[in-house]
Amino acid sequence: MVPIKFAILTGEAKMIIYYVIVSDTCNVDQSKDLSGPLLTNLVTNSETKSGQILQGLISYKAIVPDEREIIESVLKTWSSKPDVHVILTTGGTGFADRDITPEATKNVIEKEAPGITLAILMAGLNVTPMAMLSRLACGIRNKTLIINLPGSPKAVKESLEAIALAIPHALALTLGAKSEIIEAHKRIQCTEEYTSVNEKHITFLASSEETAGRLRMSAYPMISMEMAEKLIEEIAVSSDVEVVNVKNAFQRILREDVYSLCHLPPFRASVKDGYAILASDGKGRRKVLGRLGAGFAPGTMQLDPGTCVWVNTGAPVPDEATAVVQVEDTKLIKSHSSGEEQEIEILCHSTEGQDIRPIGIDIEKGALILKAHTKIDAAEMGLLAACGCAQVIVTKLPSVGVLSTGNELQDVGEPLKEGHVYDSNKITLMTMLQNSGYAPVDMGISYDKKDDTIRALRKSLDQVDVLVTTGSVSMGDKDLLKPILKKEFNAFIHFGRLNMKPGKPTTFATCKHNGKKKYILCLPGNPVSATVTAYLFVLPLLNRLNGNFSKPVILKAKVTSSYRLDFRPEFARVTLQWNKFEPYPKAYSTGNQVSSRLLSCKNANALLMLPEKTNELTEIEEGEVVDAVLLNFFQNVEKTFCD
Repeated sequence: MVPIKFAILTGEAKMIIYYVIVSDTCNVDQSKDLSGPLLTNLVTNSETKSGQILQGLISYKAIVPDEREIIESVLKTWSSKPDVHVILTTGGTGFADRDITPEATKNVIEKEAPGITLAILMAGLNVTPMAMLSRLACGIRNKTLIINLPGSPKAVKESLEAIALAIPHALALTLGAKSEIIEAHKRIQCTEEYTSVNEKHITFLASSEETAGRLRMSAYPMISMEMAEKLIEEIAVSSDVEVVNVKNAFQRILREDVYSLCHLPPFRASVKDGYAILASDGKGRRKVLGRLGAGFAPGTMQLDPGTCVWVNTGAPVPDEATAVVQVEDTKLIKSHSSGEEQEIEILCHSTEGQDIRPIGIDIEKGALILKAHTKIDAAEMGLLAACGCAQVIVTKLPSVGVLSTGNELQDVGEPLKEGHVYDSNKITLMTMLQNSGYAPVDMGISYDKKDDTIRALRKSLDQVDVLVTTGSVSMGDKDLLKPILKKEFNAFIHFGRLNMKPGKPTTFATCKHNGKKKYILCLPGNPVSATVTAYLFVLPLLNRLNGNFSKPVILKAKVTSSYRLDFRPEFARVTLQWNKFEPYPKAYSTGNQVSSRLLSCKNANALLMLPEKTNELTEIEEGEVVDAVLLNFFQNVEKTFCD
């Protein structure tokens, strides 16, 4: 077990870099780590020499002690992930007894890269002859490049700058990206301009609406669902709060703990319909003094020995009463001509406190009743009211807009033009958002022209905190969103491609607009892709901004048909049906699962989480049990349960 807490620092571009700080001292006290923050800056800051090449890389870091087994475990674990391209280590490369990073690295790598080691040593020797004492190892494991760097901040900077230009080329060779290998050669041989191939391609695509020179290979790494979820969790931070009347607090998220303003019950209350008595009187006849119903003050009647008072359930009991005897344990002896009871007989003995709820027995004044980040549903509304809370502090709801893109789209209600389709994405997503407690704004339809797209984005970002778009994120010549966001709005693309089906081109970006941070989720245009990715990414993003940190409900389900697996993890639409005689619900496919077929979402109440295809696993057979994530926006209650 490796004692590491991963921290996502930033993200974008062609490479995904992890780095390890090897240091006994820093492992105990992370505040003493100087190389880590420097390395982060060198990798992500475009003002540094190496940052101009490596800017926008997704970086993870870990700080580990000088223990060979731990170092090896980290390197093996990370290099086994298909989306980890480069691992940099710092520290543990000297002559001290516990300096064993090179030995741990050599035990892990499958192919050595001595040229990288030589380049680092030569750069160090140009500064100091003591660099010859640095022991380094570099190489490849699976498709991951592992590079040892010295431990001192100064040496880290010198070393990374010496090899930065070769890293994209090394990665292209490792991954077999032929077009990028050619471009890397051109850069190294013909220029010292440190503008990445990725940046050149994106800029070119944004400045042209012609097809001849368009990008034919995505400039964004395909990252895992798990990494995308972590990025959203790290980047989306709720901040603004507001005070609302409790009557308007339904489905809002509390930002502060709430304490009761009164006792509940605020008086001694009867548990049953019956008679308030003195328990010490025992059995026998009692004079009925009258009735105490709900809303009467407890001191309205004074109870003396040999007397009783009729009380309703929940009503206050006289101050002197020590018990309540239920009406079933009494007998009427005498009544007035008006029908009012005059005398009864108690048929059983009573105990002190019998059927009387003491003051504050349910909730005491000042007791914590709801914690911060609680969602206020019906029960919480009632609890707040019962405890006298007229106002609550909640997260201010993020404003969200939905923008459709595409020359072929028309609003519902217009006569359908030839070659056009009605825009179903917007109404689906807006309804989903409304059902989740948000108030989405219809931002209209943007056509696939650069100027029109810029205007639509600017208008949308002027109005909302979160913008959800559909379409224009794939590899077509009209898919302009990513390059326009980057060039025209200086947006940071945290991810632009996901290892999932449907929804591979889903894109998440942030930018500063009018001095405020904006969040942009660009979903694919196919209706099913848009719907699935909205549930998996849009709602979690909005919930996170709203202070709601709850997770989707994932359960086990038994499939009723076989599924051929894809090389990407797939989310298949299914209807779950529960049978009281079986431990797992049965998952019934909703039909053809192609991403354009919106009918596959009808009646779906869950997404079947099919694993990616491997040599060992190519198919899920009927009767097997797999994970499924529950949906709440397509739930069809009538078809959820069966006998």
